[in-house]
Amino acid sequence: MSASTARDIEQAMLERCLQIATTPGDMPRDQAEANVCRLAGMIVDGRYPEAGKRLSDAAATYFADHPEQQVPSAEVVRRGWIINAPRLRDRLERLLGECC
Repeated sequence: MSASTARDIEQAMLERCLQIATTPGDMPRDQAEANVCRLAGMIVDGRYPEAGKRLSDAAATYFADHPEQQVPSAEVVRRGWIINAPRLRDRLERLLGECC
């Protein structure tokens, strides 16, 4: 089995963000998802405030139980959870525009 590529990891994170943004009560399952959701919530809030709030609230709930797992936004990229923030914004906004 081959290792996941950066694009595979990013795609999985995008799918989870979309699911959390559109499914009330859905939550991040781990540190990576929570940090990506927190960042995604901030960057899509302008065009999709409801989705942004769901993402931010879900991340905040996760970090209330796991405060030591929150990392700065730049660290989300350094750890390879996303490729970069503008790309995350563009791709997630496109997905939100198609579904919501």
